Amino acid sequence: MPSPPAPPTVCALLPFSPSSVQPHPSRRNPPPHRLRIRSSKPSPPGLPKPSTRPPPPPPRRLHEADRRLSSLVHRGDLDAALRLVRSSPRPPDVPLANRLVRDLCRRGRPADAARVVESCGAEATAATYGALVDGYCRAGLLEDARRVVDGIPAAVRASSAYAYNPLIHALCDRGRVADALGVLDGMLCRGCAPDVVTYNILLEAACKARGHRQAAELLDLMRAEGCEPNNVTYNVIIDAMCREGEVDQAREFLDSLASRGCKPNTVNYNTVLKGFCTAERWEDADELLDEMVRENCPPSEATLNVIVNALCRKGLLRKLTHYLEKLSKHGCVANVVTYNAVINGICEQGHVDSALELLNNMESYGCKPDIVTYNTLLKGLCSAERWEDAEELMAKMTQNGCLPDNVTFNTIINFLCQKGLIVQAFEVFKQMPEKGCNPNSITYSTMIGGLAKAGKLEHALELLNEMASKGFNSDKMYQLLTEHLNNEDKIEEVVQAVHNLQDAGISPHTVLYNTVLIGLCRNGKTDYAIDMFADMVSSGCMPDELTYIILIEGLAYEGYSKEARELLSKLCSRGVLSNSLIKNEALLLEQNIHSS
Repeated sequence: MPSPPAPPTVCALLPFSPSSVQPHPSRRNPPPHRLRIRSSKPSPPGLPKPSTRPPPPPPRRLHEADRRLSSLVHRGDLDAALRLVRSSPRPPDVPLANRLVRDLCRRGRPADAARVVESCGAEATAATYGALVDGYCRAGLLEDARRVVDGIPAAVRASSAYAYNPLIHALCDRGRVADALGVLDGMLCRGCAPDVVTYNILLEAACKARGHRQAAELLDLMRAEGCEPNNVTYNVIIDAMCREGEVDQAREFLDSLASRGCKPNTVNYNTVLKGFCTAERWEDADELLDEMVRENCPPSEATLNVIVNALCRKGLLRKLTHYLEKLSKHGCVANVVTYNAVINGICEQGHVDSALELLNNMESYGCKPDIVTYNTLLKGLCSAERWEDAEELMAKMTQNGCLPDNVTFNTIINFLCQKGLIVQAFEVFKQMPEKGCNPNSITYSTMIGGLAKAGKLEHALELLNEMASKGFNSDKMYQLLTEHLNNEDKIEEVVQAVHNLQDAGISPHTVLYNTVLIGLCRNGKTDYAIDMFADMVSSGCMPDELTYIILIEGLAYEGYSKEARELLSKLCSRGVLSNSLIKNEALLLEQNIHSS
């Protein structure tokens, strides 16, 4: 009986005519993918073979207080667990305490976690201190984290690299590599041996800050301290070489790993492969793929994604067929990341119909589309102004259990606003809560900008007021809206918009008044601004620092330096402005006086 035909591959749906890319005759009907099975013979009857795994450790015998603590920790009742630990005359069970410390830190309570560590006393381990240090670092309290590592008892210190690593990582993330190296020096002075993770964190930061050549000094120190580099260590160096454009040196370094006692793995090969693809050295990429197979280091899904992403970013979709066929021979199956990259590349080339066809066939290839897939296609459809197809796709994604998110709605609203279709954009905006998705700051900013450009200032200000009331940062809206307050008609419209809000029982937010004030002052309408300020105060809306700064600078700009100074003096005497703002405003007033 003939075998069933193989399912189509990704390359079958690329937007090229069959004549433009002719497959090799032997590749036209690739063999169907077969499941790998361990053995076709049933196991013989008899006693099972003894397991090579060690037997599990016996369960810990917990004290009564620890049994209660275990129940509270597993229930998530951290306050009760903390009270129990603090009131107990004996130290808590360390594994339970470690979990409690981690849970408290995840909820942003490192100070309470420190009390648990204190209750552990001499029973605290490197893992206990490490969990607390990590909690302080996540909260941005690096000095507290440093205080903890400096206070680790000598009995624990020798094995406490686990506790130092979060602090070193946090310092490196903030660009404080010198401080991180200082922590390393402290470890060595205290007799705490850094582990390979410590050095890998520092190497990666040093490579980003100073390049791979300077980082080599750290690699020498690592070996001198008896810490053997691993594949991750060497991959940091290889990646830095590729990012610095030295792909040939990265290739040579990869070849030297065996002599350094480290067999290259797929990740190491993928890093060099990414470097070749970025440099568009496709022959070298082919050669490296062949070497991976020869060295029993077969390509993975990540390998496929490296190549597909590089080709799609550069718009080289025709080369995809070659690599998809080559990698499919080695069992590399496209996953959702692969399909998303291909769909994005196809859309950017303007072949939206081919992208839709690929979406329709993804599930038959055993791959379920995700939210990124749909959002990418929606962006392509919006770029092609195919609004009905975009609406149909949104309905389809909901039917398939993939609910639209903020990116979905923001994409559609942005394109509609760009095309001046404000009514349609506002309809989509109003539908968001019904679809279980609340607008975010990007949604509001896009919608307000679209309304302002369309001359619908009243609606724009209403949304700005709503945006501020929900706690979103609306600073970017000032410049956008003030550009529309440069004539008498618009000023009247804006003032009327504020009054309409009040008539509707909506309290205008301080942000709304500030936007109007800054627009009036920048357009030489300070007298209108003072009237608006009086209306603001009488309506019960409290001015903030920005309100007063706008008025001071507006008065000074129009030559009313005396009035500006008097207002600044009153605010200083009442303690309304901070000292730094007082100095800034006084300096600006001096500059205005001299310039006039």
